[in-house]
Amino acid sequence: MFPQPSAVVKKPTIEVYDGFENGYGKWKVTGSAFGTSPASGNYTDQSRLTGIAGSGVVNSYLNGDSSTGKMVSDDFTIKDDYIIFKLGGGRHATTTCFNLIVDNNIVRNMTGTNTETLEERFWDVKELKGKRAHFEIIDAEKGGWGHINLDDIGFSDMPVVKGKYYPVNHPYFGNASLSVLASNGLADADYTGIADGNNADSASTPVADKITGRVGESFDLQPGQVKEITFLLTWYFPNRPSYYFGSDITDVIPNDWNQALPTDGATIIGNMYSNWFSSSEDVALYLQKNYNRLSKETHLFHDTYYNNSTVPYWLSQRLLMPLSTLATETCQWWANNKFWAWEGVGSCVGTCTHVWNYEQALAHFFPELERNIRERTDFDVSFQKDGSVLARNGWGGVLIDGHAGTVLKSYREYLNSKDDIFLTRNWDRIKRATEFIIREDGNEDGLIEKVQANTYDIAFYGANTYVGSLYLAALKAGSAMASMMNDTAFARRCSKIAQAGEENSVKRLWNGEYFVQDVNLKEHTEYQYKDGCLSDQLFGQAWNHLNNLGYIYPKEKVRRTLESIWKYNWAPDVAVQNKIHPPERTYAAFGEPGLLVCTWPKSTHMGEKGVRYRDEVWTGIEYQVATNMIYEGMVDEGLSIVKGVDERYSPQKHNPWNEIECGDHYARALASWGVMLALQDYFYDGPKGIIGFNPKIQSSHFEGFFTTAEGWGNIRQDQQDRQQKNSVSIKYGNLSLQQMQLHCDKKPVSIKVLINNKAVKHNYLFDNNRLSVFFAKTSLQANDVVDVTIAY
Repeated sequence: MFPQPSAVVKKPTIEVYDGFENGYGKWKVTGSAFGTSPASGNYTDQSRLTGIAGSGVVNSYLNGDSSTGKMVSDDFTIKDDYIIFKLGGGRHATTTCFNLIVDNNIVRNMTGTNTETLEERFWDVKELKGKRAHFEIIDAEKGGWGHINLDDIGFSDMPVVKGKYYPVNHPYFGNASLSVLASNGLADADYTGIADGNNADSASTPVADKITGRVGESFDLQPGQVKEITFLLTWYFPNRPSYYFGSDITDVIPNDWNQALPTDGATIIGNMYSNWFSSSEDVALYLQKNYNRLSKETHLFHDTYYNNSTVPYWLSQRLLMPLSTLATETCQWWANNKFWAWEGVGSCVGTCTHVWNYEQALAHFFPELERNIRERTDFDVSFQKDGSVLARNGWGGVLIDGHAGTVLKSYREYLNSKDDIFLTRNWDRIKRATEFIIREDGNEDGLIEKVQANTYDIAFYGANTYVGSLYLAALKAGSAMASMMNDTAFARRCSKIAQAGEENSVKRLWNGEYFVQDVNLKEHTEYQYKDGCLSDQLFGQAWNHLNNLGYIYPKEKVRRTLESIWKYNWAPDVAVQNKIHPPERTYAAFGEPGLLVCTWPKSTHMGEKGVRYRDEVWTGIEYQVATNMIYEGMVDEGLSIVKGVDERYSPQKHNPWNEIECGDHYARALASWGVMLALQDYFYDGPKGIIGFNPKIQSSHFEGFFTTAEGWGNIRQDQQDRQQKNSVSIKYGNLSLQQMQLHCDKKPVSIKVLINNKAVKHNYLFDNNRLSVFFAKTSLQANDVVDVTIAY
C-alpha cells in the first residue's frame, strides 16, 4: 500500500520577480491593451478576476478584447529550478500568451484557459539554469477571450506555490491508496525496478521528482493454472469546497462551468464519507473486511435486475444507465448529510426543482436521499413564508412547474416510505405549498394564467397544460395527502379545483387533437407555443399515473394527445426538421431519431418567437412521454422513443452512461425509471403495505425488478387458460406487505395465497378487472416469497 502523505510538508523557497504592486518598472510596454500601469482587478464590463492576492495585476482587457499590446521584461539570469506565476485569460497559443525567451527563441509558452481565474502555473527550467533570459506578455488577439491576465511571477526551488501544498483543511487535501488483497502480499513505497529486493515501508522525495511504489503478490503457477488477484484503488478527499449560493465567493464564478474552482477562502462543506472514514487506507481496510459481503450483494443485484427478468437486455440496460449519474459530480452528499446536485456536471446549481422534476430513479432506488432533498432543501432553505418553494437551494425565484413538482414529489416520497412519518412531519409545509399554487390560479378555476417561469428558461403566459397538468396533478396529490391527514375540507377543496381545471382545460385548450396554449401573442411576443404541439403538454398526467391517482383530463383526450405527439413530434430522422429549423443546441445528429420539444402542425413554425429549445431533443422529455404512452397502451410507440435514445447513445458514438443536455450526466435523464414503472404498471404504497403490478409486455410470462422503501426483488406473472399466478420475491432488505393489487381478465373462481409455500388466510375484492388481495400484515425478509394463484 502506498503511504499516506503527511499534513506537514516542505514549503517552497520563492524569490519574487514581479507581483505588479509598484507599476511596470521592469517592463517595456507597447500598444494600448496593458495601459500605463497594472490593473487593480477586473474592468467595468469584465467578469470578476479571482486568484489575485495583491493590489496589482496585468490585465489586457483595458479597452476590451479588441485592443492589443506587448510587454517585454528586463533581462535576468535563470538561477532556480522553476519559474512560477499566476495566469488567466484567453487560450490562444501565440496571441494571448506568456513566453520565456532565451537566445531570442521562445523556450517556454503558456496561455490561460478562457477563464478570469488566475491559476497557479509553473515552468521547469532546470536545463536553462545560468542562461540569460527575459519574459514576453503578448496580447495580439482581437476576438473572443482576446486578453491575458498575469500576476506573481517568481523563481522557486519547487514547482508550484502556496495553495498547492495542501494543509489538512485545504479543499484539495487528501490521499489515495493502492492495495492488494492477498495472503502473501507485498508492498514497496520506493520501488526502483525489477531487481529491487527491498520493500520500504515509507519513502519521500521533493515534490518535483517522481516516486514509484508497488503492491502485489508472489505465487507460483503451474501450466494451465489460473489465479485471480484483487487490487483496490481507494481515495479520501474530505474537504469539498462550497461555491454555491450562500458561500463567500458565489458571485465570481457564475459561468465558469467545467473549470477548476478557486480555493482561496472557500467554505468547506465536506463529503459524507468523511464521517465514516479517516483516510484512503481506512477505506481499503473496510473493503478488505467487507469484500465478500459487498461482492455478494453486488452480484445479487446484478442477477436480480438483469438475469431474473424477461425485459429485453437493451431495454433494462438503457433504463438503468442514467442511474450512474448518482456516482458522478452531478450529485454530492455533503458532510452535514445534505444531498445536493447540479442539473448536470458543473451546470446550473441547486438541486433545481424543475429539472429534477423529471427524475424518478433516485426516488425509487435511494428513497431516503430523495426525502433528504424534500426536507433539507425544498421544505428548508428553499421554503418561503408565503408557501412558495424557491428553485435552487434557497434562491433562483419560483419556477411554477418545479413548485408543483414539489407537491407531487412529496406524495411520491410518502408512497416510497415504510410509514407515514415523512408525511406527518412535513404536512404543514406541503399544504402551504399547495395553497400557494392555488393562489397562483387566482379564481380556483383550475387554470394558471399569470406569468409561469419554467424549465425552458423562459416564462409561459396564459392557460396551458404544461404547467396546468402539473398543477392539476399536484391538486390530486394534495387531496390524497389531506385525506390521509384527516383534513377533509382541504381534500375536498383540492378535488373541486382539479375537477374545474379538467373541464376548463378541455373547453379552452382542446383543439381536437391535442391541448394548446391560450396566450395573447400581441402582449407576450416571445417564447410561447400558442397552437404548437408541445411534447411536455401532459407531463402532469405522467406524474398522476406514476402516483396511481388516475386521470386529470378525459382518458380519450389523453390518448389522442399522445397519438398527436407521436404523429407530429417523433422524428425517425431529425434532419427533416432540423435542416429547416436548426436547434439552439444539438443533442441528436442528422440521421438520428428523436422526439422534438415542439412542432406547429396547425400553423407556421414560430421560429425565434416560439418556446425556447423548441427544435431540440431532450432525453428526459423522451422518457416521460414514453412513460405516459406506455400507461396509455401505446407500448410500441413508447419503446420506439426509448430505442431512439439507445441508438443515439450507442458506445460507437457516445459514452452510453452520459446522457447530455445542459451539462454532462444530466439529471433530467433520471426520468428513465418511469418507463420501467410503466412497463410493469408497478405501484407501491409503503405505509399501507401495498404492491401492485400489471405487466404491459410479455404478460403471459413476465419477470421484472421492483424496489420498495427498504428492499428490492423480483415480481413475476404467469398466465394460462384458466389460471394466473403472481409472485413477489424479496432478494434484499425487507418489506411490510398486506395487500397485492393485480389485473385479471376474468372474475376469479378461487384464490390461493402462499407465503414461503404456506397457505395464509385472505380475502379479496374484484372490480372492473382489478383484483385486490388482502392478508394479515407480514414482514418479509430476503428470500421470502408471496405467491397468489388465481383460478378462473
